Amino acid sequence: MQRTLAAGVLRSATRCSAHNVVPCKGHTIDRRTALDLFRRQYHPTAACERGAPKKKSKKQLIITKNKRDNVLEKYGFASPPEDSQSTDKFNRYNRARRRDGPQKNVRVTFDEMKWPQDADLDEKFAAKTLKSRLGRFQANQDVRRRCGYFGIGDGEFVEWSGKFARAVLAGGIERLVPKDLVPLLIRSRLEGLDNFILNQFFAYLERDAPHVVKDMKYLREITDLRFPHEWAPGARTMKRRIIMHVGPTNSGKTYHALERLKHCQAGVYCSPLRLLAHEVYTRMMSAGVSCGLLTGEDRRYPDYTLSDVKPIGYTSTGTPITQVTSCTIEMLPVKLFDVAVIDEIQMISDRQRGWAWTSALLSLRARELHLCGEPSAVPLVKRICETMDEEVEVREYSRLGKLEVSSRSLEGSWRNIRAGDCVVVFSRAEIYAIKNTIEKKTGMRCAVIYGSLPPESRVKQAALFNDPNSDYDVLVASDAVGMGINLSINRVVFMTLEKFDGGGVRPISVSQTRQIGGRAGRFNSGVNVGTVTTMQPSDIRALQSSMGTMPPNLDAAGIKPTTSMIEMFSHQFPNVSFSQLWSMFCDIANVDDQYFMCSFDDQESVAKEIEKLPLTVSERYQLIYAPVNARDPIVKQCLHKYAAAIAYKRECNIMDVVTLPPYIPTDRETIHIFEQWHRGITLYTWLSYHFPTTFTAVDESFAIKEKCENTIQLGLLSLRKPHRDNAGGTTGGNTDGDLKYDDSQSIRKALGIY
Repeated sequence: MQRTLAAGVLRSATRCSAHNVVPCKGHTIDRRTALDLFRRQYHPTAACERGAPKKKSKKQLIITKNKRDNVLEKYGFASPPEDSQSTDKFNRYNRARRRDGPQKNVRVTFDEMKWPQDADLDEKFAAKTLKSRLGRFQANQDVRRRCGYFGIGDGEFVEWSGKFARAVLAGGIERLVPKDLVPLLIRSRLEGLDNFILNQFFAYLERDAPHVVKDMKYLREITDLRFPHEWAPGARTMKRRIIMHVGPTNSGKTYHALERLKHCQAGVYCSPLRLLAHEVYTRMMSAGVSCGLLTGEDRRYPDYTLSDVKPIGYTSTGTPITQVTSCTIEMLPVKLFDVAVIDEIQMISDRQRGWAWTSALLSLRARELHLCGEPSAVPLVKRICETMDEEVEVREYSRLGKLEVSSRSLEGSWRNIRAGDCVVVFSRAEIYAIKNTIEKKTGMRCAVIYGSLPPESRVKQAALFNDPNSDYDVLVASDAVGMGINLSINRVVFMTLEKFDGGGVRPISVSQTRQIGGRAGRFNSGVNVGTVTTMQPSDIRALQSSMGTMPPNLDAAGIKPTTSMIEMFSHQFPNVSFSQLWSMFCDIANVDDQYFMCSFDDQESVAKEIEKLPLTVSERYQLIYAPVNARDPIVKQCLHKYAAAIAYKRECNIMDVVTLPPYIPTDRETIHIFEQWHRGITLYTWLSYHFPTTFTAVDESFAIKEKCENTIQLGLLSLRKPHRDNAGGTTGGNTDGDLKYDDSQSIRKALGIY
């Protein structure tokens, strides 16, 4: 009976979803079944066709131990869960394993297997989660280690953590009230809650036991981040008019702000992406507005050889004065403007980059400041502006063009894909497999867009998809399609509504779902009505719920400490590594309710990579915020060489670091190698603006960067186009998901590669 039930669950899961594999509530599964479900989750193309997938070989079903442990934990088999009910389930399972008889099934419900949707995160859930995490807090060895950095011994920790936990449960800690923790859980989930509990533990010690940590009062003073608006006195001395343009995707809010920007004498556009900054730069130049481009990897001045582009004046030395600057928000110039536009203001609450939007809002010296984004950001922006005695004018916009959420999915069939579709996937590895499957099953060719693809290649892939005369009918993209590129999408198809966020697979937020789904039927794209749907029937109800729900209002804005603050803090702990120093600063920092410390996870990995080099605190601070992905081995190699050049005060020539492979990429692995080299090159150009005496080969870096981009694009264009056979399938495709290289001399010649 157990075998029959498990097989039934597997058949049900296969029919339901290849990504969101969840048995119906009340079904029972065992450890082997959980692993079988997981294998189907990581082989999406096999399970998306009607009926059960073909049996795979043992080699194809090999998964790493870490992934296996993750899925077992997801289904409640790997480690003790947090609540008492799940703990009992875990203990019953372990007792069953110790017996000689067959494994006993345990009951698994939907709620135990996945993080809830944003709308389901309420006060009751927050209270239960807080109680659970407090229990873990007292037994967590990592927490004890972090407290030990401040001289708190095990005995003192046990004593005061117990008192702290009792105070929290009794409602004695004002900032750890369940209803106030809901926005934190939506934004940062369990990791953010754990860090916040530790931060409030230090605040509790400052109030009730200052003797436990030496110089506690002084440490809290030098890490005081409660009043970040005081860090920009220049902006506080001027009267700013602040206008918010809010509305859904494709409502024209940014268009109206840019129209105002065109008619000012000195303006700036702050973009969330280099790609979008370049698009505005091109748009302004086409409109005859003298515009410069300023990003971390590129700087361009207006091309005055164009007949329509004229400077608005000249300096005393005869230098032309640029009217508008289009920049990424991290590269915002420190100068006075007449008009400034900050795009995607809702990213002020982003865990990693929110500090850049907060800094721009607080410090931008502009007589007229336009903020474009979602309505969810309005209350937070108003509260922040009230602290600066500034008023906010809100202009609301409605969507241009219709958007419909389909009542039916594609029923898991690739043959339901049609021209003009954008298939959204949250894994780069799956993008190529799905692209190959669509081409094989339908005969239509696919363009691809994802985050690690160079921006220039993304633009070219988007142009192929938008061009009605090209043979690229379908777009396969990651969530990078949510902003930055104008696309002529008829229908958005979500392969799944879950995404790996670094700590586990979680549902994507309402905001992200609406933003990506809103790309369908873009105004002036030739599409009258945009449609949003899912690949699997099991996801359609969640999609309808998210698309019909307004995102929750933002509760706090991200901030980060300044260089001077970190340097002052480092004097108190001279023998502590920089990565540990930053973590200690975050643990003890005093932050106001309407702000939060941005995540240091990505920066910490960079800090550890350069830990042994003799760099100053200021140099380390700049390097950890460089565009680096320390998980990529090639980028890590480049980072080491660049950082060593800075540390030992010697010039660094990019040709001594970067050596492009002497071949054209033919599959996703070799394309990924070129993508890593491209990031290593852009890191050099970024560093050349921050350390100009060290990184001097700027022209060479641009030349090799262009060559790398052309090679990547050549690899993407050279994929062999499948041809439909007489049986309705296709020939010329590759059944294992790899890409075939077509040595087309015309393509090579067009791209300038010989």
